[in-house]
Amino acid sequence: MALIEKNLQSLTLPTEPNSLYAPKKYIIESGGKRIRPILVLMSCGLCGGDPKDSIPAATAVELLHNFTLIHDDIMDQAESRRGNPAVHMKWNEATAILAGDGMFVQALLQLQHLPSTVDHKRITKVFLDGINTVCEGQALDMDFETRDNVTLDEYLKMISGKTAALLSASMVMGGLCATQDEETLNRLNVIGTSLGLAFQIQDDWLDVVADPDRFGKRKAGDIYEGKKTFLMISALDSCSESNRRKLQDYMKHLPLNDEQVQEVIEIYKNCGVSEKAEEVSRSYYRQAEETLEQFADSSYKEDISNLINYLKNREI
Repeated sequence: MALIEKNLQSLTLPTEPNSLYAPKKYIIESGGKRIRPILVLMSCGLCGGDPKDSIPAATAVELLHNFTLIHDDIMDQAESRRGNPAVHMKWNEATAILAGDGMFVQALLQLQHLPSTVDHKRITKVFLDGINTVCEGQALDMDFETRDNVTLDEYLKMISGKTAALLSASMVMGGLCATQDEETLNRLNVIGTSLGLAFQIQDDWLDVVADPDRFGKRKAGDIYEGKKTFLMISALDSCSESNRRKLQDYMKHLPLNDEQVQEVIEIYKNCGVSEKAEEVSRSYYRQAEETLEQFADSSYKEDISNLINYLKNREI
């Protein structure tokens, strides 16, 4: 974390034009869990490399992640991010879009600082494939907003792109910085993908149950927006016919008011979908742990194991 924060804070960003660079500095300084860049460094060490060699890749991944957050918040019309006003709320949508574009460019530029021992062409392809898959996942998420029925399989495909793709890319990029073979890179991909699926399903659950002051988002924000989350899809699959009709009706008349949102939460409780989300999330975390066990023992393996435990038990 210290290495990542030091590199992020030392990025040479001009002061002018202020409308381009001030929003970038704002979201970088707003913090975050830095899970993706941490995974780059840890996976590099896990594969026998020097994590310091992967710092440019780690920084690139974090800048890319922040680019997606800026644009996601615009598309979702989210008012806050990490407990602070979202970039488009603090400035305006046009400024936020441009700042996000600039973050993407800054991310790509970071890859130019990788050592010559790293396969630059391959790691750039992994990076770009990752963001392309993220965009595909985001497109599916938007498509789901206008559909009455979405299956759990379709939902899992969506989050495999929107959330898991960048975690997978982070792990694989770390392995590439350590010049690892295809079999090892495939294992890293499984760990990253499993963590992404677990993390997003857990996020859907925390949206309903977590303390909004700690979570940094509006409580039940996904319900207010009518998102097809793991909980909503599971509830539509398992609740009574009358509740199913009520949920379907609510999804057609957005945004919901506070009373309607509370009704949806009660339906979730009656159907037990929060417990199901927690169970499925933990099964993906187990898959990540089992794949990690295939690597030789090291302090980095222990660090990744500790990170998985931290994520499993997070409340934010």
